[in-house]
Amino acid sequence: MRSPTTLLLAAVLLLGALFGLFVMWRTPTGGIVSTAGMPAVLGGRPQGHVYTGFIEEPGDVNPFTTHDAVARSLVLAYTHDTLLDRDPATAELRPSLAESWQVSDDGLQVTFVLRAGVTFSDGSPVADEDVMFGWELRRAGHLAFGACESCFGAVADAALLDGRRLQVTLRQRHYAGVDVVGEGWIVARRQFFVDRVAARLADGEQMPAVDSARFAELLKGIKEECGPGTGPYALHNEPGGAGAWRPSQDLLLVRNEGSWRRRVFPGTWNFAGMRLLFRDDAGGTAALLRGELDWFSRPTLAGLCAAHPQLERDYHRYRYDFFRLGFVRIVWNCKQPGLDDPRVRRALDMLIDRGEVVKVFDGAAKPATAHARPGSAGYPQLPATSCDPSAARRLLREAGYDPAAGRTLRLRVVALGNNEQVRRISELFAAACKQAGVELVLRPRDNAGFVAEKNRDEWGGALLMHYLDMAADPYRFLHTKGADNDGHFSDAEVDRLLEEAQVELDPARRAELWRRAHTRVHELQPAALIVHPMATVLFSRHIQGVEPGPLGLRPERGWVEPEFQRR
Repeated sequence: MRSPTTLLLAAVLLLGALFGLFVMWRTPTGGIVSTAGMPAVLGGRPQGHVYTGFIEEPGDVNPFTTHDAVARSLVLAYTHDTLLDRDPATAELRPSLAESWQVSDDGLQVTFVLRAGVTFSDGSPVADEDVMFGWELRRAGHLAFGACESCFGAVADAALLDGRRLQVTLRQRHYAGVDVVGEGWIVARRQFFVDRVAARLADGEQMPAVDSARFAELLKGIKEECGPGTGPYALHNEPGGAGAWRPSQDLLLVRNEGSWRRRVFPGTWNFAGMRLLFRDDAGGTAALLRGELDWFSRPTLAGLCAAHPQLERDYHRYRYDFFRLGFVRIVWNCKQPGLDDPRVRRALDMLIDRGEVVKVFDGAAKPATAHARPGSAGYPQLPATSCDPSAARRLLREAGYDPAAGRTLRLRVVALGNNEQVRRISELFAAACKQAGVELVLRPRDNAGFVAEKNRDEWGGALLMHYLDMAADPYRFLHTKGADNDGHFSDAEVDRLLEEAQVELDPARRAELWRRAHTRVHELQPAALIVHPMATVLFSRHIQGVEPGPLGLRPERGWVEPEFQRR
């Protein structure tokens, strides 16, 4: 690319003009979306429809800093391309912004050949500086990266040759080096973020260099905007404008009519836009019953469908597993006094009734004992910890915590407060804590508040749902330098095993290293692993071309007949 001077589910907006008519639709935010020139049919598929679902509100959509699963899976996955992605039918790696790639004989260098003629959603051509922006920030070393740290942190050097070949040198041989870099190297418009940083400067402050600590400080404060991407949709959320993200209400993604994907793969990304509704469980259920949703996810669908038989008529009911589904866990802040003692962490693990939690998920879950995909070769055969408040009390007494002696363990746990399953898990844990003599303070928060409190690092536990990446490497959760090691867990033996696993190319030997690491983690209990939940979804019968696959319900090839389209 020459410069001009050189994820449980999706959402939708309004744009819908069939038959090529010039129509203007006014969005709920007051903005105007033109459907002028939008074809009635493309690649044999009808165009249009507002693809809508409800989910927790993301706290950060900055492509470089976010850890947020909603932002990554339901916003950035559609607005910002990476070098490679996955075929939703096979889960195989496939070209995206890179047309092809080649790996050196020693496995330390990957050369990606970039797609020509790609533009951002604002119409500007992708420049060399945009391709290299993430690496420029990572090389400077001042910005705390989010999920993309797995990619850029694995890179030793990168260079763009002749504007088309991106040559990436890895820090070390890696069993999934192509996957990690290809799926994680996100391309965002550099000038957009430079302009947004400039707008955040104090009066009279000079513009800092992009590789400076001050630039990184200002950049990490940009959480409500992701900027133009090259993906099939765009989030228009300019400050002071008719924003497409209304806090506590909804977020709108508009179809990027200039997307290279639609040109190269006709018949894909047929929806006019996507909308995410932000509701509590009651509000989401009400929207479902009014017919406003295309997808609705909740573990306890059986009772809902029994109470409202029309749902079975209008929706498919799916229960399935897929590669990225991970685990629910309470992460312990190992820097906090008391929680730095493995005996205390083991005692707290005894206060989780996993059998009851499985019931909370209506049976669509299994007890978790490792930070891995159940049934995989690297998953060890370990027994789930039994809930035993009396034994937990005895172990806490050994560690010096005895309410009768005036020394009570006080624990503050932060959790998302607008989720029924989280609420019920919290209630079960609170009851067991009371029996064990633990003084528990629960801090339910909305998504933005949860992220803010977690970042302050004053909590003792954080109740989280984590998703696995396709490589299923537990490094990011358990290594001292792992991007999602929120509890600051550190163990030399675990670090060594995880590091060896990353450079081990033999799958059987790598699985053995992982099993040993998971067994060691099970002894030290840096987190109380709770369950591996399955996906349980109601999905509109009007949507054609979408079924559960190895990546879940991906709307890439979905379409809706004109008479059923939502505008």
